[in-house]
Amino acid sequence: MTLVAEPAAAMAGAPPAAQPGFTAGLRATWKIWLGSRVVIALLSIGAANTLGDHTAKTAPGFLASWDRWDVGLFTKVAKYGYVSPRYSDRTEVDFPGFPLVLRAVHYVLPSWIAAGLVISLLCGLATSAAIWSLATGDRPADSWSGLRAVAAMVLFPYAVFLFAGYSEGIFLAGASCAWLAARQQRWWLAGVCACLSTSSRILGIAVVAGLVVQYVMTRRRIRADIGWLALPLLPIAGFLVYMRARTGHWDSYSRAMKAGWGRTTDLPWHGLSNTWQQATNGDFSSAYHVFWWAELLAVLVGVLLFAALLFERRWGEATFVGLCTLIMSSSSYWASGVRAILVAFPLYLWLSRHRRFGYGYALLAAPFMVGFVVAFTQGSWVD
Repeated sequence: MTLVAEPAAAMAGAPPAAQPGFTAGLRATWKIWLGSRVVIALLSIGAANTLGDHTAKTAPGFLASWDRWDVGLFTKVAKYGYVSPRYSDRTEVDFPGFPLVLRAVHYVLPSWIAAGLVISLLCGLATSAAIWSLATGDRPADSWSGLRAVAAMVLFPYAVFLFAGYSEGIFLAGASCAWLAARQQRWWLAGVCACLSTSSRILGIAVVAGLVVQYVMTRRRIRADIGWLALPLLPIAGFLVYMRARTGHWDSYSRAMKAGWGRTTDLPWHGLSNTWQQATNGDFSSAYHVFWWAELLAVLVGVLLFAALLFERRWGEATFVGLCTLIMSSSSYWASGVRAILVAFPLYLWLSRHRRFGYGYALLAAPFMVGFVVAFTQGSWVD
């Protein structure tokens, strides 16, 4: 059942309308997803061989091009665990979901980088299927709605993080599949899928809150099956207990964020002021300049999308997006906000429903997506 302005059928307690299934979504989108992965792979190979001061022998190979930034941090956690004497990075800010899956896949694929790429590839297949099903359920008379939603995800400027060995892929797969299960009122499956999100990023809290609101608006009466939505809280609790045992602190996440990145929890307007000062400081490199302006834009998009979803009375989606925006803006300076919008799948559903905005978005987003793939694989700062 969709929550578009609370239809009369829902008010009357009628059974939910049929929601397109995951398998149908997989059949409809696998070619688009795999085709887009081929394009990004070719972009990275082309950039490696045409940019930079390299000879033909020293140009970075495909896997080396994708061994950038946080990929190394996730690999360290997967290999050695947290708070290891083998490295000094403050990896306590990286939730354990992705490193655990990475370690498991590594038993099959010897290359840590390749293992991360395969995880993101498979998670993207699941996400594409779920988003197609959600968008098609919103507009069953529009056969192209699901494909537009998936295209919006593929073209997102920071979609490079759905190709690289990052936690965004597993988070988004868990969140979108949990939402699809909730639409089908399969609450046990929604709780299980949401565990992927809560085990991989702090924004998983927003997923759980959104699902609870979705449950209340759909069921109208609290029943025993709401207990399944407490299941995703277990990975968070387990991580906190584990880090308390390893470090002696319940707030090891916050301590690591401050020690490693100089970020602390703060009021959003303080973060806005600090980020604005950085964005208007012309002494930074142009790459950092883009980074700061992107963070400001990300929070603005989050606020506008939250308002739009409230206007459409999509209460669960609004809760998810609103909490994501609040979490990413409640910091002494704003960072990783664009990646938070990347995993806010209601954006793609909204763009699918509003075609005029969707077409304009595609024209603006695609060039940036290409540019950031090149920047990431060339080792330039992206996020």
